[in-house]
Amino acid sequence: MTKNLKWLIPVLSVFLTFCQKTDIATIQSFTIQAELQPYFTSFAAEGLKRGVTVDITQVGGELTDIADAKVAGQCQYSAATGHHVLIDLPYWNTATALKREFVVFHELGHCLLNRTHLDDANADGTCVSIMTSGSGGCKTVYSEQNRSSYLDELFLHK
Repeated sequence: MTKNLKWLIPVLSVFLTFCQKTDIATIQSFTIQAELQPYFTSFAAEGLKRGVTVDITQVGGELTDIADAKVAGQCQYSAATGHHVLIDLPYWNTATALKREFVVFHELGHCLLNRTHLDDANADGTCVSIMTSGSGGCKTVYSEQNRSSYLDELFLHK
C-alpha cells in the first residue's frame, strides 16, 4: 500500500503550496510600496465604478526622490520590465490625502490607461482633466466637490 501512495506526497505539497495565504506583493510580478497600495487599490475600484477594469498588478510603484523639483510623479515605461510609478517622497510627505490621490491617479492614468497630458481648460480656467501637465494654462483644482467629474473624465475620457 505504501508504494501506491508515493505519488500523494508531491501532489499534496503542490496543493498546499498553492493554498497558502500569500501577500499580494509575492504573487505579482511588480511591487507596490505599502504607502501607495491604498491609492492603487482605490484607482482600480474607481475604474470599476465606471465600468473600466484595470489590472494594478501590471505596474509597480514606489516613493523616491525625483531629481526635478517641479515633478511630483512619473510613470516609467519599459517593455522589458513593465511600467513603474514613481512618486516624489518630499512631495508625498507634505501632501494631503487628496493631493496624494491626484498625483497617483495621474501617473496611473499614464501607466494603465495610456492617457497623455491634456491641458484644456473649462470656461472658469480650471483644468478639464486630472491628466494636466501642470505647465499648461489651466488651474488645477482637485477637491471633494469635483473629484467625481475628474474621475469620470479620467476613466471615460469625457
